Amino acid sequence: MYSTFDQSVYQQELSTQWLGHSFSYFEELESTNSHVKNISAEEVTHGMVCLADDQIKGRGQYERNWESESGENLTFSLVFRPQTTDRFHVLTLACALAIVDYIDELLPNSNVCIKWPNDVMIDQKKVAGLLTETMFSGNTLDRLIIGIGLNVNQKAFSSEVSGKATSIAIEKGQTVERENLLSELLSRIEYNYNLWQRRRQDLLKSINRNIIGYGQWIELIVNGQLLEDTFKMLGINKAGQLVVLGEDGELKSFSYEQIRLVTD
Repeated sequence: MYSTFDQSVYQQELSTQWLGHSFSYFEELESTNSHVKNISAEEVTHGMVCLADDQIKGRGQYERNWESESGENLTFSLVFRPQTTDRFHVLTLACALAIVDYIDELLPNSNVCIKWPNDVMIDQKKVAGLLTETMFSGNTLDRLIIGIGLNVNQKAFSSEVSGKATSIAIEKGQTVERENLLSELLSRIEYNYNLWQRRRQDLLKSINRNIIGYGQWIELIVNGQLLEDTFKMLGINKAGQLVVLGEDGELKSFSYEQIRLVTD
């Protein structure tokens, strides 16, 4: 049954200092990221959140569609206007870490991890995906947009992703109040954003501890090609690049656009 997001409950629960106070709700949008990209610069505020109950053309990494049942999940975009114009992938992973930490509390017996470059997994099934986009005016960053799709109360998935996707409700065995979940999640994202802004090393350490394959020998697909050697994954550096150690002892670093990991 379709359940409309209750904005009044969300506003009552919200305890952030700035994130999510500017809030736009839509019953239906093609894509929250696309909507936010089309807002004029004068209307954009740092920390605004746009949420749609039904996102009919949701996009994931590599232009894949994001499947989500109307009124069951959280599909939303965060808008930031940071002073810096680098380390954006670290911020994406910091948002993923906030999701991991919160689900860890809800499901203490589950294995919740970040899958490079921008997914959250519960026991090897996808529960959330993130998509980061930027808009510049010349050399000046106008807005940084992080779109998040989080499976909350969806109980069934199409045959295409069945067995590969899950939701919090499936894992918990009961439905979850989306309004409370979003407000709590935004508090954690705001906290991690502040750590990111201050370039805190402990944020990187927390992210690395939660990435699948960290500290293990893995295979790499670089620019679509599977490399012959194996590499030890050392985690991300302060620039958000993935750092690996080759069998020959050489350190290599890759941007997230270049590389995919083979950990199985």
